[in-house]
Amino acid sequence: MEQNSFWQTERGKSLIKLGLWLIFILAIIIFTYTNKNDETVNNENKEIEEKETYEFKKYDEMIDSLLNSNYEFNYDIVIDDNNYLFNGTKCNNEVLGYKESNMGIVKYYISDNTYQVILKDLVPIENLYENIDTNYLDLNILFNNLNEYLYNIEKNEDTRVITYKKEGYQVEVTTNLDNVTNINIVVDNNTYNLSYNVVDTCNIGVVSE
Repeated sequence: MEQNSFWQTERGKSLIKLGLWLIFILAIIIFTYTNKNDETVNNENKEIEEKETYEFKKYDEMIDSLLNSNYEFNYDIVIDDNNYLFNGTKCNNEVLGYKESNMGIVKYYISDNTYQVILKDLVPIENLYENIDTNYLDLNILFNNLNEYLYNIEKNEDTRVITYKKEGYQVEVTTNLDNVTNINIVVDNNTYNLSYNVVDTCNIGVVSE
């Protein structure tokens, strides 16, 4: 009886209230910790799911798109230890670009013919691609030659690499989810590293003959 009467005292009631508060606070801590762990797991699962949902456009469609699109380009070509750099824009079947080599820098324009741009004048030029095999730069010819060959595919999140091992040379095509971005060709001791950036609109300026 004495023990029961203790809990009826002010001190006993206070201890009961304190105990209830401690239980309540402990429950909140456990609930918060559990929710946090669940949220972390859900976020991790979401990240894994996002990584697994990368969807690439069909490779054939990417090739057709590159052949028929306007694009900016950068070519880094090494022939017999000689380096040639090309950069410019292909726009509506016209090309305006720059070539850099140990002979200097040439601004050029290609439409129905190939010209060197000197100030505002167009001067026909025949040696723009001297020592370079243009079959590797002509995408129609390149992909037609590769069409009959099998290739390997490697994917890394939003990047895809297609590798051809054609007799005589090796070709490695890199894409993002939507477009071909790079073509690397190794033949003998020569390399053609070709980069592309497809653009929706372009304007190479007015060039008059």
